[in-house]
Amino acid sequence: MGGIARQGSPYGRWPANLIHDGSDEVLARFRNNPQQGEISSASRFFYCAKASIKDRGEGNNHPCVKPTELMRYLCRLVTPLGGTVLDPFMGSGSTGKAAAMEGFCFIGIERNDNYVKIARRRIAAARSTTVRSGDAERHVDN
Repeated sequence: MGGIARQGSPYGRWPANLIHDGSDEVLARFRNNPQQGEISSASRFFYCAKASIKDRGEGNNHPCVKPTELMRYLCRLVTPLGGTVLDPFMGSGSTGKAAAMEGFCFIGIERNDNYVKIARRRIAAARSTTVRSGDAERHVDN
């Protein structure tokens, strides 16, 4: 016996649901075993890529668009069934899009009119591609 189980903490990874952007600044915060290189870094467990051009949507010039799959995961992680997701700094609506796809209610707050228009368009598109059948929902990919 050996390997990961013997080397790991008996308390597991903490925080267990940390997700980061893979930037050099974040990676530098994780300790590497100099003999094993980057593959042994805890950062390999938490990588999440930036939003793709398709995920952003046409005309979305917001500088901080979050990946939809990440936001869907986070919505499911913290929102009870039938719950409401609140985003007080909505930006271009990544959280609202994800909440719609997961079947949650959504309240978003944004002061920039241009971003509100983008968010409304993205959330409406997500709602139009979510098929409801009774209490079950699924997202239809185009």
